[in-house]
Amino acid sequence: MSDGEASYSFHAFRGTVQGTMLYLSVYGTFLTFQSFSKFYLARQKRGEMKDKKLSFRKVKYYNSDDTLALTGDRAVGNFMEFAVMFLPLYWMHAVFVDASQSFTIACIYSASRAIYPFVFPMKGFFVLFSTIPGYIVLFYLFSSVAHAVA
Repeated sequence: MSDGEASYSFHAFRGTVQGTMLYLSVYGTFLTFQSFSKFYLARQKRGEMKDKKLSFRKVKYYNSDDTLALTGDRAVGNFMEFAVMFLPLYWMHAVFVDASQSFTIACIYSASRAIYPFVFPMKGFFVLFSTIPGYIVLFYLFSSVAHAVA
């Protein structure tokens, strides 16, 4: 093995791969929830309106009056906003810092994302129970990788 060539075994990245799959599972669940919320609300509103027409488009887009629809949108939106940061930092941390921490990191971060749709509808600061742990994980990953490659 030459200088600069790393030796990694599959086992060293097992937790990283498992964590990535967990994270993607939460994402897939949110996308499903987002779609379900719109179909559910469209059906419910059509039943309430009986004689009037209601387009699915009216329910799906730009609907902030319905908490369920807004929660689905914000769960996916918040997830996507930070996915761009989490996944690259997560893998860089596994490669340059410590792959053995990967699954634990993914569990903590994914749990913080997974509770978002439950705390978002609550008024006040409850959403911070989802966002702050995620921000802490992102800060840890960023600072650890930056230190390792400095």
